[in-house]
Amino acid sequence: MTRELTHDEAFAMLDAAALDALEGAERDAVFAHVARCDICRAELATLRATASQLAFAAPAAAGGSRERIRSRLMDRVAADARARGVVPMRPSVPPSESSASKQKPGGASGWRRAEWLAVAASVLFFITGALFANATRDRQNLREALQAELARGQSARTSNDSLATLVSARDSMIAGLIGRDVAVVSLTASGAKAPFARMFWDTARNTWTLVAHNMPALRAGRTYQLWLVTRTAKISAGTFEPNNGDAVVRATYPLARDSLQAIAITEEPAGGVPQPTGAMIVAGEARSAGR
Repeated sequence: MTRELTHDEAFAMLDAAALDALEGAERDAVFAHVARCDICRAELATLRATASQLAFAAPAAAGGSRERIRSRLMDRVAADARARGVVPMRPSVPPSESSASKQKPGGASGWRRAEWLAVAASVLFFITGALFANATRDRQNLREALQAELARGQSARTSNDSLATLVSARDSMIAGLIGRDVAVVSLTASGAKAPFARMFWDTARNTWTLVAHNMPALRAGRTYQLWLVTRTAKISAGTFEPNNGDAVVRATYPLARDSLQAIAITEEPAGGVPQPTGAMIVAGEARSAGR
């Protein structure tokens, strides 16, 4: 059988009742007293209204609901009430049944409500701080996602630029091989697997493209050097090292077509020399130049 509470006992437990923090016989006893006590009934209604106002004053969180925030606030205040033993700040002499009916605003009820509001407000401050921290983290996550997207965009632009460069180089190479103003000189040597090459001379743009095959492997410290031979000089058009016997060399050098006598490749010291000194590997006469 549920023990009947005195007015003071029931009044001291209204905090927990307003937060639905009472259970079992204790809850039944409090509400049995509230049903017959106008003072406790009014006090309980006031405390419940205050809890509701505080809960709905919490700011809305992204991805959450106002009801969920209210639930968290109520749980936190209930825990705080349990930790305090739900004993409110009261005058040194608790009101009796008869004196309670005469208490004025600002008396025990005022002290009680002030402490209860302070507890709830401290919880509201905690939740507001947590929501602010969540919002800060969300902004940081968005900032990092934006930076990652910008980095991916930059990488894509770099790849596109590299591809455009390769396509441009390919087109330039093709133009240097089959253009309308391209003359061709064949460079050969004797032997069954002798090296050979073709020199494509774009006379309109003064560009030279050498394509060589079966070039012997070089010793350490040696290189191949390409020469443009005129009536009066042997002009270096660059050095190169083949890869598995093959090589493509491009150069730019203005030269009158009727002044070219021959094209040759020699083996020279690494870095090249001002004038040919090594053995001639392949050579071709300019009079064989044609379209």
